[in-house]
Amino acid sequence: MIESQFILIQQILSVVTLILGGALILFIHDAYKVIKQPTLLYFTLGLFILVIGIVLPDVIYLFEPELSALYWGGEVTSRILEIIGIGVMNFAVLRGG
Repeated sequence: MIESQFILIQQILSVVTLILGGALILFIHDAYKVIKQPTLLYFTLGLFILVIGIVLPDVIYLFEPELSALYWGGEVTSRILEIIGIGVMNFAVLRGG
């Protein structure tokens, strides 16, 4: 019973993360349309990859709750996407305008 409540909380937090991340991506994209600075596009791409990486384990669990699929399909891939997303955002900041 406790495990099912934990899973439900994880899924709710995942949806909240997607909503807040999506809103932030839209705000940054709107800023890009005004400023036209390519750095903001790179930053938006990195943030998108990061948000997808954050929620990936929860999405994988919905479709395949088996432990090995969750580990390789969710946890490992999630970390790789998070690293790529942060790397793209670092590139955007270091690239500057």
